[in-house]
Amino acid sequence: MLKIENLNAGYHELHVIKDVSLELKRGSISVLMGPNGAGKSTLLKSIFSITDIFSGEVLFEGEKITGLPAHTLLQKGVAFVSQGRVNFGMLSVMDNLMLGAHHVADKKEVKKRLEKVYDQFPILRERQKEYAFSLSGGQQQMLAIGRALMSEPKLLLMDEPSLGLAPKLVKELFATIVDIRERFQTTILIVEHNLKSLMEFADYGYVLVQGEVVAEDECRNLKKSDIMQKVFVGTFD
Repeated sequence: MLKIENLNAGYHELHVIKDVSLELKRGSISVLMGPNGAGKSTLLKSIFSITDIFSGEVLFEGEKITGLPAHTLLQKGVAFVSQGRVNFGMLSVMDNLMLGAHHVADKKEVKKRLEKVYDQFPILRERQKEYAFSLSGGQQQMLAIGRALMSEPKLLLMDEPSLGLAPKLVKELFATIVDIRERFQTTILIVEHNLKSLMEFADYGYVLVQGEVVAEDECRNLKKSDIMQKVFVGTFD
């Protein structure tokens, strides 16, 4: 589904991502993990062309997408849910969702997608005419994810989706992500700080330290290894 080859990226002269290579299998849920400042969010943004790419390639379904503009990536099936539940507060819930399908000309198709999102998040149907700013934190996250799903992505990139949510909502969110994978047939790549909960359902993990992938494996194996302790307590060589 996604293949990154020797990617180097950052912001202007700041070199953050260093020779990163990884592959995502179709239908998988993968997680980028590592200490603060490791480059996890920058890697997601690099896939979605929000950083400066110095060298290397990003391939999506065998096609080079390195540096393509966001609207082109959306049309190809790549969506990005950024950190912080970014919504348009003075627009209604439904208008926020419709923005996620602005590139789809077929009105019947847009309506079909809207109903699918409402089925996934019934509270958004109930509050579809209300301003987005009036939603709770958990509902704001549902809206941000729902807007991304309106593009019916083959690949969904998520940056810290549980940030600021209560523990109960975090558990519900992760269950929702698993459901989205099944219902929308979506491959998912997540940056997440709540690793204990996340690794219970994620398939594969990549560990980043100072912009480099220092370990990768199935999550069930990473949980048993000592790499996590080494990375997060600062004893990794």
